[in-house]
Amino acid sequence: MDNKDDIFQVIDSETKRKDRFPWAVIVVVAIVSAMLGGLIVTYAVPRNYDSAMAAPEVTIPQDNFSSLISSVAEKVSPAVVSVSNMAPVNNNFQIRYMERGSGSGVIFDKNGYIVTNNHVVEGARRIEVGLNNGKKVVAKLIGTDPKTDLAVLKIDEPNLPVATLGDSDKIKVGELAIAIGNPLGEQYSGTVTAGIISGLNRTLNVGDTNLKLIQTDAAINPGNSGGPLVNSRGEVIGITSAKLVSTGGSSDFFDIFGFGTSGTPVEGMGFAIPINTARPIIDQLIKNGYVERPMMGVAVQEISEDDAKTYNIPVGLYVAQVQPGGPAEAAGIMPGDVITTVDNKKVTKLDELQQIIYQHKVGDTITVTIVRNGKNMNLKVKLASSMGS
Repeated sequence: MDNKDDIFQVIDSETKRKDRFPWAVIVVVAIVSAMLGGLIVTYAVPRNYDSAMAAPEVTIPQDNFSSLISSVAEKVSPAVVSVSNMAPVNNNFQIRYMERGSGSGVIFDKNGYIVTNNHVVEGARRIEVGLNNGKKVVAKLIGTDPKTDLAVLKIDEPNLPVATLGDSDKIKVGELAIAIGNPLGEQYSGTVTAGIISGLNRTLNVGDTNLKLIQTDAAINPGNSGGPLVNSRGEVIGITSAKLVSTGGSSDFFDIFGFGTSGTPVEGMGFAIPINTARPIIDQLIKNGYVERPMMGVAVQEISEDDAKTYNIPVGLYVAQVQPGGPAEAAGIMPGDVITTVDNKKVTKLDELQQIIYQHKVGDTITVTIVRNGKNMNLKVKLASSMGS
């Protein structure tokens, strides 16, 4: 599925030479990658997850800090599980399964659906889930989305505790944030750490995807991956996924497993996928087993103000190539056009175009304003599915 997302990609290594413009660098806008966060604006109607089994019903005091944290933990912890990625091992002519990696997850639906990170279950031949009561069960992998590092599992167990999903659009910097998970494996299962929301819309680049994440100083370690980040009301506002680490050099970078080239974590900087970003991904994984994304089907290059002056063209997105048979070609967009606005919104950056596209669903029509030979033209583009690419 990842290869299909990236099938229409053109790269020119002469990135910075203006004399080769506009064929210097072609950035694909097949609009097939996500965002984690913030990058994808909900284009699916969120499921009304049944939290009738949310357990236990706990009165959460708002006037006592220590009591608040313990009450939130009491409410949410029963729905937090360990997730083990198992690999087969041939031992004396018998196939046994050994754990090759672990993480966390959270039950969000009484039918046994669990959300975790893709990297926790990636390549698994068998997935085992450890429940809060100590029981271990085999889980079915419903679907994964590497673009946003999310995955959905399902277990068949009665009377499961369920966590309540909150609204990550309403959180503010400085608010309480509580992480629950298994930071270093099952021996530390149910670990609760607390801090604050340190920042919002922090951008992390994973492959060709820019995710916008929640930053928190609540302690998060690799085994926390896939566990919930919770607010003071005991609502899941994010799925913990990444950690900022030091490379030991002059710059820092993000690594979804929590370690850089030097292997030295930077404390106090944890990250979570906002739950409002995760919801439409979860919905599609349950419905389809994969994520279908809208695409426009063009390869573009950003035109800076300096480029615009040099080449006497408008600031915007230069269309370097058009996907044969794609939506843009059908609408009449041609190589050499400059996209200046989409749905009456100016676009000068690839991210801006992506954000507009992701506000729509497959089959929607967008209005694209282009400049061709000095003349403005408004064209209607009907978005297609990336799965057909």
